[in-house]
Amino acid sequence: MGKSEYMIKAKPFIKWVGGKSQLLEQFENYYPKELRKGTIKNYVEPFLGGGALFFALSQRYKIENAYLSDLNKDLVLTYQIIQERPNDLLEFLEQYQKDYDQTEQEKRNDLFLEVREQFNIQRFEINYKNLSDNWVSRAAQFIFLNKTCFNGLFRLNSKGEFNVPYGKYKKAAKKWK
Repeated sequence: MGKSEYMIKAKPFIKWVGGKSQLLEQFENYYPKELRKGTIKNYVEPFLGGGALFFALSQRYKIENAYLSDLNKDLVLTYQIIQERPNDLLEFLEQYQKDYDQTEQEKRNDLFLEVREQFNIQRFEINYKNLSDNWVSRAAQFIFLNKTCFNGLFRLNSKGEFNVPYGKYKKAAKKWK
C-alpha cells in the first residue's frame, strides 16, 4: 500500500455553529472551474470555525498556500497547537477524557464548571502572539469545553468569559485521534 492509503483524512475536530460539514456535497457545483483544473493555488478562509470546507478542499484539490483565520483567538490558538504540538495536546485531551470517564455522571457538571472557570481565569495569562507552553493546556481546555458544553456553542459574556452551560454528554469525545 502507498503512503496515502495510510493517511487519515483530516476533518473538523470541534463542533461549530454554522459548520459546513453537512453542506459540502451541495457546494461542489459552486466551486470555481479553476479550482478543479488546479490553477487556483491559494485558499483564504477568513471565518475558519470548524474548518469543514478547508479540510474538504485541501484533501481533494491541490492548494499550495492556505491562509486560515478567525476572530476567535482561542480557536486560532488551538489550530496552531494542532499544527505545532499535536502530541502534547493529545496527552492533555486523553487526561481530560480519563477524568471525565472516571467522574460520576452526576458530578460531570462540576468537572465542566471547574475547567470552564480555569479557562476564564487563564485568558488573562495568554499571550496570543507568541507560542508558549501554556497554549497547549489552553487548546485542550478549548476542545474539552467544546465537546462537553451545550451544542458545542462558543459564547462569551460581556466580561469576556466563556459562559455556555454543560451539555450532559456520556463521553467527552468519541476519540481524540
